[in-house]
Amino acid sequence: MSINQGLVARDASPGSFLIPAIDPAIPPVMSQDVTRSRTLARLAKAAAAEGIPMPSGEFLRIEEVVQAQWTQYLARFPDGVFEGVRGSPAISVTDTSLSVVIGARTSLNVYQLKPVVEQLEAALPGLGWFVQGAMQEANYHGHEQYEMSRATYILDGLHWDLDEFTDQAYARRLLEDQGVEPPDGEIPPDTMESLRADYSFWPSEILDEVEGHEHLLGMGGTKPKRLKPAAAEKWLRQNAGHALAEPVRLSLDLIKACDADRERKFVWNGQEDDLDSLGALCFVCWDNPNLLIEAISHYEQNQYNGGQCVEAFARHMLDLTAPVTDAHLRAFVRAAVDYFNRWALLGKLLSHFPTWEDDDET
Repeated sequence: MSINQGLVARDASPGSFLIPAIDPAIPPVMSQDVTRSRTLARLAKAAAAEGIPMPSGEFLRIEEVVQAQWTQYLARFPDGVFEGVRGSPAISVTDTSLSVVIGARTSLNVYQLKPVVEQLEAALPGLGWFVQGAMQEANYHGHEQYEMSRATYILDGLHWDLDEFTDQAYARRLLEDQGVEPPDGEIPPDTMESLRADYSFWPSEILDEVEGHEHLLGMGGTKPKRLKPAAAEKWLRQNAGHALAEPVRLSLDLIKACDADRERKFVWNGQEDDLDSLGALCFVCWDNPNLLIEAISHYEQNQYNGGQCVEAFARHMLDLTAPVTDAHLRAFVRAAVDYFNRWALLGKLLSHFPTWEDDDET
């Protein structure tokens, strides 16, 4: 956990004089930095009231106290639980806001759904998709994962106006973009071959990436049976010794935690400062992630070129321009604690899925 502060006030101009120590109530530094430090001190007190004890040790600045307080709190989670779902949490304070921001990191794990989902589906139809649904639900609460539905959302600029999600429809659109009138009926094989040499992200390729599980693309269509939580709980009671009982239990806990997050406080809101978020905790593919990784790479490069992105994907902000009570600060702390608890649940759940290594296919 790191602490970020905004820029401090400029040095006094030539000719200024310093006020001597008259009263302890007079701050030693006349700048907005004092206000920010006071906010952090109140935050530390609110965190202690919510069960995050003050850190042990000697500190010279309040920033060090807050950093140590939250670092010690996060150390209470099981070793390595956040390493498989990587992010960099930081507390940021400016003159106008207090924020917990989850920064992006590199070298993300790539998890494969297929082995676990298929085993659970063999145990009970709908159980595997229940677990996959729990992971997907976490996306809507600030726990971003690069998955195939994100890839198809990114590629929507290529596919949005297709009459149907087929290679023929895509080829027709490409020809129209070139100013060529598509022929009646099927596109000739030689034309298709030429287009395939020049363009990527064909619908058939995308569907192949999910082996026909179109619902993983987030494009509607027929969805497979997915158990309700009550049915998953019943299976868990009857199959407590199953090799995959633990991911089912973790999925139930994750869904409950997401349901409790009604305000979705950590979902990135770019309207607050006109910045676009960038990054995720991990990649989640069906089996082979090559197309997913390629799509995300194009997307991130475009975001960087646009100059309006920040390498972070989740945050919760408290407005400091209005009066802030201790109750506001305690609610702010609770939202952060809830986020870290959900994050840990997701990390535990994904630890039961195999990871893809970049030398699997090459």
